[in-house]
Amino acid sequence: MKMIQKVFKWKNLRKHSGVLVVVAGLLVLGGCSTAIGSDRGAAHKAADDSLPSVGHGAADDSLPSVGLGAYTKKHAMFPEPPDRIGGAVTITAIQEKGSTRTPLPGPRNLDPAVFGTPENPLGWEKTPFPLVGIPQTMRQTNGDGYTIVDHATPFGDWMVTGEGTLRMSVTDLTAHDGMTTKDKIDFEATWQAPDKSHDYRVVANTPLPHGKFFPTFGGVVTDHLMHGSTGIGTKLMPTMYAYVSFWAKGDFYTDGRLVNPNQLIHVMITEPVRGDKEMLGFDGDVGGGGTGGKVLHLMIPPYKIGPNGPEKAPLKTGFIPFPMVKERIMADKQAAMKLPPEQRKAALARVKAVKELMGKTKKHVLHMMEEGKMFGQPFFHVMFAHVDIEVK
Repeated sequence: MKMIQKVFKWKNLRKHSGVLVVVAGLLVLGGCSTAIGSDRGAAHKAADDSLPSVGHGAADDSLPSVGLGAYTKKHAMFPEPPDRIGGAVTITAIQEKGSTRTPLPGPRNLDPAVFGTPENPLGWEKTPFPLVGIPQTMRQTNGDGYTIVDHATPFGDWMVTGEGTLRMSVTDLTAHDGMTTKDKIDFEATWQAPDKSHDYRVVANTPLPHGKFFPTFGGVVTDHLMHGSTGIGTKLMPTMYAYVSFWAKGDFYTDGRLVNPNQLIHVMITEPVRGDKEMLGFDGDVGGGGTGGKVLHLMIPPYKIGPNGPEKAPLKTGFIPFPMVKERIMADKQAAMKLPPEQRKAALARVKAVKELMGKTKKHVLHMMEEGKMFGQPFFHVMFAHVDIEVK
């Protein structure tokens, strides 16, 4: 910890690149003219100067290009996209010092309905990890099937509860992607680091009129399926119904200081996707009664919106997740030891794989911090669970 304290000094913050995990379902890169590392060579270079969770930006070169990229590219050139049928819809959401849940960086199980099997793979769209698809080289297997992603992600099951406040007002008027948009966004949220070490604030009010690998629908979209098998957002999140979602350019503050201007911000209000013990489900686990209610997801990936496209910009959070991650791994091992013999072996094998994965991640992160290329966990995914919503 002495090394961490030495590296992280707010008075000496500098602009550097490097990422732990690209957050999900959100790196649409809307309003940008260039994509991130679209070829294998660029992806390998990115992996060299960033954290292991960035991974390879492209899947097997022998596989064809699939997904919504061609559709999105075409629609991005519309000079004046049409309005949605029925006119504008405005949605407001407020939470005053209510409950939040933040997943620690960790493993994510791979849904066979979305990713297939090693013999018949699915979900390998050629986009930067984990924007949409997951390359086969980044999937751990047990022989017959895929197990977990071979990189730490913000879609694991180690949840930390906290408190947060937010206000949101968004208007969905533009029907689909284009060069301009009539959609509107006014968003602000505050919360704390999982270990209470820092206070955070994000402000967003500039909608992104179009995406890069999948559409943003003008920046704001209402009543739509996302993630999972849809091709809209990362496949590491299950397919879910979104009452409203937006992609915007915003500012991120740590302890009252603006540390990441023009950051990519993604927010969505969805049906619940976590079940017992906060486990993130597969496509077949979402819906069917569930726990009811609505959840607001705030996702801030380590990219900012630059004049010529997305640029690496890890969040300067100061939060070091590894002590809390270690506690969760130990708890998982203790729980596995209590299982019946026929279940214990598989559970312990997973714990071992996760421990090795997070050990590799920790080593790389601390190395990047010593080089001055990172200032704590460089992304955030926060869920607000007690939001009052009004539709006009």
